[in-house]
Amino acid sequence: MQVSGSAPTCPSCHAPLDPRVLGGLCPRCVSGWMLADSPPVPLRDGVAMPGLPVSQLGDYELLAELGRGGMGVVFRAHQTSLDRVVALKLMHQSLSADPGYAARFLREARLAASLRHPGIVTIYDLGRLDGVPFFTMEIVEGSSLERLLADGPVAAARAAELVMIVALTIAHAHERGVVHRDLKPSNVLLDLDGRPKLADFGLAKDLTAPAPQGTTQPGFVVGTPAHMAPEQAAGDTSGQPAVDIYGLGALLYHLLTGGAPHSATTLEAILRQIVDEVPLAPSTLVADIPAPIEAITMRCLAKRPEERYATARDVAAELERFLSGQPVQAMGEAAGRTTFLLDAASPRLRAYDLFLQAQRQHDERGLVSDSMAEVEALLQDALRLDPRLARAHLLLCEIHLAHFFVGFDPSVARLRKAEAALAAAEALGAEATELMRMRGFFLYWGRRDNVAAARAFEHAVRAMPNSADAIYNLALVHRRSGRWEKAIAGLHRARELDARNPRIAREMAYTLEMLRDYAGALHVFRRQQVLSPNDPALQALVIVTQLCLDGDLDAACAALATQPADADGILGKWRALFEAWRGRSVEALAALPPLLARGGVGLAEELLLQARVRQLAGDPAWRPMAVRAAGVLQPEVAVEHAGAAVPLMMLATIEAMLGDGAAALRRADRAVELRLASGDAVLGAVLAGARLILREPSRLQVCALLGPEADECFFAELKKWINQPSAVDPVMLKLDPAFARLRGDARFGALIAEAQVPLPAAP
Repeated sequence: MQVSGSAPTCPSCHAPLDPRVLGGLCPRCVSGWMLADSPPVPLRDGVAMPGLPVSQLGDYELLAELGRGGMGVVFRAHQTSLDRVVALKLMHQSLSADPGYAARFLREARLAASLRHPGIVTIYDLGRLDGVPFFTMEIVEGSSLERLLADGPVAAARAAELVMIVALTIAHAHERGVVHRDLKPSNVLLDLDGRPKLADFGLAKDLTAPAPQGTTQPGFVVGTPAHMAPEQAAGDTSGQPAVDIYGLGALLYHLLTGGAPHSATTLEAILRQIVDEVPLAPSTLVADIPAPIEAITMRCLAKRPEERYATARDVAAELERFLSGQPVQAMGEAAGRTTFLLDAASPRLRAYDLFLQAQRQHDERGLVSDSMAEVEALLQDALRLDPRLARAHLLLCEIHLAHFFVGFDPSVARLRKAEAALAAAEALGAEATELMRMRGFFLYWGRRDNVAAARAFEHAVRAMPNSADAIYNLALVHRRSGRWEKAIAGLHRARELDARNPRIAREMAYTLEMLRDYAGALHVFRRQQVLSPNDPALQALVIVTQLCLDGDLDAACAALATQPADADGILGKWRALFEAWRGRSVEALAALPPLLARGGVGLAEELLLQARVRQLAGDPAWRPMAVRAAGVLQPEVAVEHAGAAVPLMMLATIEAMLGDGAAALRRADRAVELRLASGDAVLGAVLAGARLILREPSRLQVCALLGPEADECFFAELKKWINQPSAVDPVMLKLDPAFARLRGDARFGALIAEAQVPLPAAP
């Protein structure tokens, strides 16, 4: 009990202390806590802190204490307004008055929320309760690696499975510029299916952001010594990914042996061991540990960062090789095949790995026909191995809805598949807020009911006010409904919360392009390049957006010529098109990649591009390619549906190229009508106008291709759409040879001069 006005004392040993010391403990007790991996005593008596009631904090009823740490207390809590149970982390009040500590505490939640991943505990909300920082997260009802280790060492197969999943999660974080820096058993929770979920990003390093002020005190050790990398122990706080590679090795060592790689009675001794001494081989502590997993462990624990695995994904791949009986690289090329039997959990582990691959590809490549087919195949394989993987059903639902909405497969059968996947996820007890979000998608992409979808997403935002996904989804509905100001505000907020998400970045940039804010779009794309420097699609977008800004076609071609070929032919397609635009036939034909799509709308897109480039280059092969593309598209438009609008416009463009004017105009008009009637203001305007970035076929282009008889139609359309969001790129009209004949008309120049750059965002 502390007397008012007396010097503050440590609540554990009652020694005098500086009140700014972490958590109100003296340095000796802090050291003891770090070595023991848990606080020696409660840092405060209960939660009866001044100004805070014992059992109710705002909207949250505190049910039980789950644990304490240096920064705060975690409670099981009931959120009254949404009738759900959450984990609520409340900062120690003694620290909350310090702006530096408060910023670090809330930064933990923001970092974790920005790394949307099934292997990371989901963050719901953050803010202050009665002036004290807090955040809420999903409650993980299972256990933790710390509790698992209470029964002693873990079998090699189970240890490998657990750390493999953690490694894949860490790889996701590293690829988005975040290093955890505190991998230890108590920070890895286990759900009811035994899958690990990473928690506590309080010491995480954001490599993409300036170092926050006041987060590390002089002389303060960053990390938990028992699991700390040598460079951390030596005082390096740069937080490079190699720190987490060591942490994965320390986790693996702890699981295999039941103890950390190093142990000592004082902080100084353990730090010296970590820097200078190689840990004992696991097999000297526990018999029958297989040599391959021991080799993987010791390579992760190498003193020099460059001697460890290069990436966390490499660690996961090594553990997968071990589990499947393949030679592991850590034992050298001469290592022979091992015979290692997997336990019953392995199919679930493989299913989870396939799901993570599918989610990563979907995030990075978006709504590309062939990519979506690959994602769907990965998910089907995952669900064959583990039909109870609820998150895989949810992502499969999203993929089915995307096929239906975009028009790759606008059949009722596809919609039924989405409905079945959503029902399966619900039956398996998928997380409520994720279900809520996917129901919104079903209304948005499946039912095309923007009003009902907006209500569903608004409910999801209320449930997760700091969820970038929920805010992003709502912004997309606003955009589809023509509420550009709300869409921009929502996308900006989503970007603030999750600056690493490639989908949010793409849609933010596309939205700015639709408003002709090419400088803003270019800024977003270039920021994203920092995270994905080798992404050819992103590189192409930077070059093409720059072209929209300056109109320098020669510079765009020169920039594309310096880029290496990519597997999907993205850069080659753009270069071929632009070389054809400037009349360089030989270069255009040489740049054309082979047909890569397997079929459907994706193949038709490639055939149409090839036909257009070849036509401009004077290659007679353009005509059979155009005819083939038309044949591919006919089944796609057999049933008129909003999702068939893009294939309809593609077919209209081909018919215009082949000289069938009446059919071309009829199909073009119908494509725009279908989209606008469905409530899609964005794609309806895109199909009516002419855009460069996505190279969408358009009614404006169809009119231009038909010749003088369609000139009046062209100028009427141009006048209608010249200052509508998403419809017309002035640079495209100035550069695309399809419009060359029309540029001599006085109306053309007058309308282009009228174009506003950028357009105002209507509310």
